Amino acid sequence: MADLDTQNINSIMYIPVELPFGKTIQQTSDGHSITSDTAFLVETVAHQISRKDINVLEMGSGNGIISIMLSHHHPNWKILGIEIQKHLVLLSRENAKISETSPSFIEGDLTNYNSQIRFDLIVSNPPYFPIEEGRISPIQERAISRHEIKCNMIDVLNCTKLNLIKGGKAFILYPQSRWKDLNNFAKKVDLKVMKKFVLNSEMNKKKIIVELVHA
Repeated sequence: MADLDTQNINSIMYIPVELPFGKTIQQTSDGHSITSDTAFLVETVAHQISRKDINVLEMGSGNGIISIMLSHHHPNWKILGIEIQKHLVLLSRENAKISETSPSFIEGDLTNYNSQIRFDLIVSNPPYFPIEEGRISPIQERAISRHEIKCNMIDVLNCTKLNLIKGGKAFILYPQSRWKDLNNFAKKVDLKVMKKFVLNSEMNKKKIIVELVHA
């Protein structure tokens, strides 16, 4: 697969994404399409977290839509998104300007990310599928967003454990089919599943959000 990070950013094609609060941001035409999963994660976090002044980390922030929507609804939250693909970091920063919201975005690898601060809230809609499951897209950005090419479930949970403050909460979204792995791996890294939220999304494929805390 071609390395998008070496391409001229201006050559990438974009498509508009209309947000519920009247702003229109951009996503790449090669990216994974935004689905109801995004709204499911944002709405779940909004219903479960009422604190006004917190530090938030989004792992794998893509084009920034989750951090942007959280920032719109909670302007006092200090939100940081980390994303391994440089062109998406640049896009998410532009999307934050367009949407008149205030999250920050940096290029980073969650397999070794260790922040100088610890976060009160961590959210993630990570790649769903192990690399041995299903067909991997020949389009790099789409492949990375769907399959565990750059990080796997253990990496996601380890990053959560390392960067979550004691007493903080994390909300991670996966298909229902990965519930057993998610529950077992969380225990291995000393995280505890407090709640599970279920969405019947497109084509009746169930998605779940687990609320995690330090064990």
